[in-house]
Amino acid sequence: MRGAKVLLGTLTALGLAAQPMRLAGPLSGFVFDSGAAGIRPILGLPGAAYAGEVVASGLQWASVAPGGAAALAYREGALYGLSGLERLEPVWSPVESALGKPDRAAWSADGSLAVIYSAAAGLAQLVRNPGARPAAGEPLPVGGGVTALAVDSQGRIVAGLPDGVYLFDPQAPASLLAPVQGAVAIALAGDRLWAAGAGGEIVEVEDYAGRPKAVLLASVPDPVGLAVSPDGKSLFVAGRADRAVEIYDLASRTTAGRLPLEVEPTTLEALSADALWLLRASAAGSDPLWVLKARPEPGLWFVPVGRGE
Repeated sequence: MRGAKVLLGTLTALGLAAQPMRLAGPLSGFVFDSGAAGIRPILGLPGAAYAGEVVASGLQWASVAPGGAAALAYREGALYGLSGLERLEPVWSPVESALGKPDRAAWSADGSLAVIYSAAAGLAQLVRNPGARPAAGEPLPVGGGVTALAVDSQGRIVAGLPDGVYLFDPQAPASLLAPVQGAVAIALAGDRLWAAGAGGEIVEVEDYAGRPKAVLLASVPDPVGLAVSPDGKSLFVAGRADRAVEIYDLASRTTAGRLPLEVEPTTLEALSADALWLLRASAAGSDPLWVLKARPEPGLWFVPVGRGE
């Protein structure tokens, strides 16, 4: 009888061990930590969040969809689509790409589509269903000088080139949307887009996929990132020189607020699909990180990273 109980306990333990692990506590999203060569979750409540242990390791490059439902990762000379990050058991699916290691990537708002870009090849490539069943499209020539990248849910690519911001539609010739030189960031929402130029100009383009009309929205010294609130009413502009995130009301095109930072930001990227963005103070590495939230009120909180294991 005792042996039966021991056997039953062993089988129960094995059954529990076989269950998929899950992240405990609130999850804001995932981030690629180049210092740890892996993807890590952002866990915890605002003001007490932290970067968890590495979920997918051994990566030379990675980009995560808003919310972490999918990711693209380059490891050992091959590109993969990842799913299952939230279960701590990523599923690796090969992506057929001739671009080699990407230099940058951009995601549609819902994370169902991504575009990768290689400066060496001068090519961009759409990847649909980037998680479990990635399907890569034909490489699209965009040139070797892309400085900013975005993609909408229809697969239209918007790229910043040295002489302006262009629309690359697989169904039509490339077209100039705005003469924003050296764009450092592009944000899309509905039929509008916003581009930040290296000279500090923030330009809004209405009906970018139809009859585009560009207007100057504001000027920010050394902008590094843009984000649009989910309701489309506010634009967030991260500025390196001012060490702040400026908030603009898009209806009146006026300043609506300012969030100061302790360091100079370098990037601003979507962290979740629900009004959270990640600010970095280094190009793609570890400390420090901040999370920007849009609602119920705009705010920032610090996320310690430390060393990923």
